[in-house]
Amino acid sequence: MIRLPAASDPEVSVIVLLDGAVELAERALRALAASDPGVATEVVLLLNDPGEELEEFVRGSTTGGKVVLCRANAGPGVGWNLGTAVAAAPRLMTMHEDSEPQPGWLRPLCETMEETGAGAVGARLFNADGSVQNCGWVLFSDAAHQTITAATAPEVVAAGEPTPADMLSGAAMLVDREAAEAAGGWDERFHPAVYMDIDISTAMWSLGRPVLSVPGSRVVHASGTFDSRPDSLVTGPRLRLFLFERNRHLFTDKWPFVRDLAEAPTDAEPKTIRDAVQAALVHTRARWERVRAGEAPPTPAPRPEPRFTGVVPEPVIADGEGSYRVAPEVESALRAAERELTDEYLRWLIGREDEVSGHLAEAHDALAHQRRDIETLNQAIEDLRRHNQELSTTLDGLLTSRTWRLRTRAARLLGRD
Repeated sequence: MIRLPAASDPEVSVIVLLDGAVELAERALRALAASDPGVATEVVLLLNDPGEELEEFVRGSTTGGKVVLCRANAGPGVGWNLGTAVAAAPRLMTMHEDSEPQPGWLRPLCETMEETGAGAVGARLFNADGSVQNCGWVLFSDAAHQTITAATAPEVVAAGEPTPADMLSGAAMLVDREAAEAAGGWDERFHPAVYMDIDISTAMWSLGRPVLSVPGSRVVHASGTFDSRPDSLVTGPRLRLFLFERNRHLFTDKWPFVRDLAEAPTDAEPKTIRDAVQAALVHTRARWERVRAGEAPPTPAPRPEPRFTGVVPEPVIADGEGSYRVAPEVESALRAAERELTDEYLRWLIGREDEVSGHLAEAHDALAHQRRDIETLNQAIEDLRRHNQELSTTLDGLLTSRTWRLRTRAARLLGRD
């Protein structure tokens, strides 16, 4: 039995999104139970359209956590809003099922938030081999984003104090509840994912509440489970790119100042990416300095759209004994959105396939043309070789003939005269 923290007066509510394999959920929850956060904590488990095996595991093998059951795909943003509806603490910790908190991970986050007034603070994320996965992210003028790592910003990785970031990963992000409510929560127009974390981080900055990565907090993060949901058409290696293209303009329309940030890297060369991240960090650090100086943010935070949790006054219904379910109206809206998203995604994939097929056809035609050119060139070379052979034969004949020898000898005699 996994005994999760269940403080009666929690300082932090850890909201864990579970929608994948049981193995992932068990590893994450065991790590959470053993992490000894050092602060009063409760756990909210959001079962996001779970399979039967996952639901049985949570109900039969865990204790202490509040369980919110959603029979539709809420995704991270809507999921965090649903979890917040039953959370009791003044601080909200978002956590993915592929995250494994390390011992003592939570206290440095709480202390940093207390000392700096940050709206959001995040753990340093590590790969399984111990290397730094990221210390937050930077934003570019086209709303693309890039991780802050040892390759892109070694000075940030080496820092012993909290460092500013344009955004943090929801895999391990502590959010001040009061600031989150002032921002209107997670903006559900970006459902089901991509830009949820970017948007809430940007909202914190716009409220004059910094966003900081904390080196004293460590979380191992597997990454990559987001686009591999079982039994779903909305999956696969291209899903993230599709959602990025789909939501990017929504984000830049909401936050026009982004267009004034540093340019995104123009290619995938490591030096190009590093230079772009360094240029972006100039803006990030300047914003951090303005906040510390007490300057008012240039623009207020636009209000988010509660497309799903706002369809009814009470999106989450209590069933007693720490068990909750999502209102049927919310689930119905989520299922309808999933159908629309699936249709849009499949049409996008078809368009991409047509584009790739067109490029392949062009490449095939170009290759065939090159082959014809090569064949023509080879024929010309062969003709030239035969012509040279004929000239060589003729010359050999002239050199060996008697007439040629007499003519050469006469020329020499006349030359002596």
